[in-house]
This record gives sequence, C-alpha cells and structure tokens, in this order.
Amino acid sequence: MTDDVRYSRQQLIPGWNQDTLSDSTVLLVGVGAIGSYVGTILASSGIGKLVIIDFDTIETSNLNRQLLFRDSDVGNSKSETAAKRLKELNPTVDIEFYHKKMEKVSISVYEEADVIVSCLDTFLGRRWINSMAVRMKIPLVTGGMFAFLGNAQVIIPYETACFECQPLVPEEELAQACTPFGEERKKEREEIEEEPPLPAVATLSAIVGGIMAQEALKLILNIGNSLCNYLFYDGLNNATTILELVRSEECPTCGDLYKLEQIEFVAHSKETVKELEVRLALTYGLKKPELMMKGKLLDSTSLIKDSLSKGKETVFVLDNNLAKPIKIILQITR
Repeated sequence: MTDDVRYSRQQLIPGWNQDTLSDSTVLLVGVGAIGSYVGTILASSGIGKLVIIDFDTIETSNLNRQLLFRDSDVGNSKSETAAKRLKELNPTVDIEFYHKKMEKVSISVYEEADVIVSCLDTFLGRRWINSMAVRMKIPLVTGGMFAFLGNAQVIIPYETACFECQPLVPEEELAQACTPFGEERKKEREEIEEEPPLPAVATLSAIVGGIMAQEALKLILNIGNSLCNYLFYDGLNNATTILELVRSEECPTCGDLYKLEQIEFVAHSKETVKELEVRLALTYGLKKPELMMKGKLLDSTSLIKDSLSKGKETVFVLDNNLAKPIKIILQITR
C-alpha cells in the first residue's frame, strides 16, 4: 500500500497538505488515556516524527481507556510500548521515545518540535510544560478529563492566553494524578503527594484526545481556527461550552514583563529571604521558589538586606513550576 492510498481520503480535504504534515514533528508529553488517542490519530494521519515523553509504567487499571496497551504490557514502560504499537500501526512514521521525566529531557528535544501536545494528569505538570512551550515559543495543545467532563485549549505563546493566564481549572482537582502511585513512582515524583485515583472513562479519552489531535493537525497545516479559548465538554449532557480567555499582561509566564525578562519586586529590609520567597509563591502561584544571585542560592534564614550587597540587585527565582527562572530586579526599602 503506497502512502498516496493510505492518506488519499484526508488529502481530499481543502487545504490539506500531506507533505507539510510529513515534514513536521509533534512532541507528545504523556501517553496515557488521552495521549494514547492523540498518538494513534497523529501516527495514522502520517505525521513525520512523533516524540513521546512519559516516565510512567503500565498498570492493569490503565487498560480500560489506554488503547495502546495489553495485559501482557503491565509493568512495562508506557513510552516504549506506545512507540512500538504506533510504529506497527504506521511504519512510515519516525517515532522516538523517552522513558524519563519531562524535566530531565534535553532542551534540544523540545526545540525540534513544531507543536507540543500535553496530555498530563497533574496541575503541576501542565504548568511546567506550559512554561517550557512559552519559553521555546512553540504552540501547545493541552487538555484533561475528569469522569464525563473534559477540557482542551490551544496556546500560541505571546499571542493567546497561556495555561497560567486562565483561572478556570481548580488546582485541587488537577493537582491529583489519575492513578495511584507505587513506590517507584513516589521516588520519581517526590514533589507530588499520593492522591486517590480520579474517575475516568474511555469515551472521554477518545473525545478529548480526538479534539486535541485535531487541533495539532490544524496548527501544522495552518487550516481552520485554533481553539485558543477554553473548551469545556460535558459528556453526561452532551454539552460543549467555549469560554473566552484573555491573555494577562501580568502573567509570570507569558506576560509582557516576563517577556522582557525583567520584573521589579520590592522587599523590606527586615524581611527574611524565606518570607520573600513565600510572597513570591503567592504572587506568581509557585510551589517552592528559591532565590539565586550571582550563581548562588540565598540562605532562606538570612535577612534580605544582608544577602544583597546594594539596595538594588538582579535575582533569579527558581521553582519546579517554571521551565525558566523568573528574573527580577529586587529593591530594598527601609
């Protein structure tokens, strides 16, 4: 079967360019419930290269909704197994996988992507990949699900609202993982406390995964209108709602101040480094920020005035929620 025959039906679509698709690279982060469907659609459509990142292993509870896995795969790497199955599905697609945390993958892997698709199951993970996509100026398709509820959003860095700009998804729901952690996963994800599993059904995986894959294809082919607002799908009532999102100029990830890589922040002379870090965490929605100046981390117990050699210093804020540190100009007041 030639490629012309394989892709003949989709090439009948106005504006479809199979050569453009075959020359493109999609980076898929998370190949679980939603990611399985995204990967299957992209591979079937003839994407040029698919890069899969997922450090998780297959569990029996995954099999009801993660269509790339079988009973015999339990205990194996999700990324490696998915890469194998997708290669069997379409041998013409170049597939690369990384069985490691996304934070540990070389930045060069991200740089070659035309589109990033985030199918992550934690709030913190989605924030990190959003930060990376904005940093690399790569379009990001992100989405999630909870029982019969689903959501999706397309992020065009510095043009549309990013994940940090929109306050629509409660952190207490998204911060939970979709599956319970085993001992090995606990070691790999020390930052995330063990949570009970969330309800999940295969129909939502297929629906949300289909929408996200569709948005990735549209971005690559430059056809149609991207879903740059927030799509909410209610499967119980077959209702779809699109909520308008507005990019925030004060967003710590994509706002104009951050784009200029310089934010002014005022600290009191009697304030400790730890107290300042807490204020920064509340201001920018960070988890556990640390301050670095001139290549060294500041002692959290010391006073701000003792850590700075002059009244105004350039300081970098590091946090697990950020792929790139925030650069601030710290000014001391008396």
